Amino acid sequence: MKLPYRVKELSSFLTVHGLKPMVVGGAVIDLIQGREPKDWDVEVYGSSLDDLHKLLEAGGYKCKVAGKAFGILVVGDMDISIPRKDNKIGKGHKGFEVEFDPHMTPTEGARRRDFTINSMYYDVEKGEIIDPFNGLEDLKRGILRATDPGKFVEDPLRALRAMQLLARKAKTVEPSTINLIRGMVDEFHELPAERVYEEFRKLLMKSEKPSTGLEFLKDSGWIVHFPELQDLIGCEQRPEWHPEGDVWIHTLAVVDAAALLRDKVPEDWQLPYMFAAMLHDIGKPSTTDQELRSFGHAKAGVKLAQTFMLRLKASDKNISRVSLLVGNHMQPLCLNKGNAKEAAWKRLHNKVRLDVLGLLSRADRAGVGNHTLEDENKRADLCQLYFEKFGEKPIAPILMGRHLIASGLIPGPYFGELLNKAYEAQLEDPDLTVTQLLRMVIEG
Repeated sequence: MKLPYRVKELSSFLTVHGLKPMVVGGAVIDLIQGREPKDWDVEVYGSSLDDLHKLLEAGGYKCKVAGKAFGILVVGDMDISIPRKDNKIGKGHKGFEVEFDPHMTPTEGARRRDFTINSMYYDVEKGEIIDPFNGLEDLKRGILRATDPGKFVEDPLRALRAMQLLARKAKTVEPSTINLIRGMVDEFHELPAERVYEEFRKLLMKSEKPSTGLEFLKDSGWIVHFPELQDLIGCEQRPEWHPEGDVWIHTLAVVDAAALLRDKVPEDWQLPYMFAAMLHDIGKPSTTDQELRSFGHAKAGVKLAQTFMLRLKASDKNISRVSLLVGNHMQPLCLNKGNAKEAAWKRLHNKVRLDVLGLLSRADRAGVGNHTLEDENKRADLCQLYFEKFGEKPIAPILMGRHLIASGLIPGPYFGELLNKAYEAQLEDPDLTVTQLLRMVIEG
């Protein structure tokens, strides 16, 4: 297997000093499947954490202690750990007593890992895979299987890890493992919101078909803890508008289309864009009438999206961006259908990035019936066209307060009304000058 020099060098350094380094976790899967791992986990046998830290520092490796409670040191993009046992002593994902044991065997160390595909080790010096739980065979067959059923159920987060790993690394979850996960549904409340958020982040940002994970969320029963998503199931739509089926089916198609466009989105907008794709229609269940029309669903979805993201303790910035995308996802369609003037696009541009909104609109359309991302999509094209014309930042007002003061007006609360009036006129006619705008607001 092809390893980067920094990993081989570290391994050789540790081996020379009598230790046994092993590449573990997702990096082993990536290596087997011919991908360059983005993260490296190296488990080191034969040393305590303190002694390992001292040895690395003496060897010129700059270390950060990222998780002393879990025996983790960070060297560049490598997480260096020592083998441990996790003994369940309390409730929740953090209710474990960690016991370090440098003399543990790889088989004992692998037993605490969630799935067999994650229980493989790669011995760098010998160039061979150590596979005590037949993870390689499960990987080849695309099966997620609990490594040790007794230990698996001790951590309810593994249900959500199954959600995102199924979409990224496998094809199916072994039946008895699904039963274990179904039996853990009531333990969801023990999980910290930040960890739940992280599993959704991996699903939305690292998988090619996030719908696979969302379907598993439904099939395993865990969707009950995400009522905004659960309510999409069975929310019918007018067949002439949505021949693909209910809002849930539409959402699955949209989130997969969005994943195909993900790399076209500016990096700091990618995560809110993907969350918005998943949540864009959550306002439909509460607004759908007897004729299966859902007027106002985008506006209704804003509060629901905020609630969903707040429960996951997302950042204020991401909550705001998801809300903007959800609340405005119908605007490109409406403006295009109404042959809106450029001023209307300027107002939309001032609320949210048009390029990102256009990509969301393209994914939304691809989730309807037999449409694809390659279909002509004028509303998405207009978003991109106007984004390129207007630029990234909101359109700056021409008339400012200082202009009003220079004209002899005394500052007061009415300034805001005058400036808003001038700005609206500017959006309608960008050729207006400061003098013309000033005369307009003063003379009425």
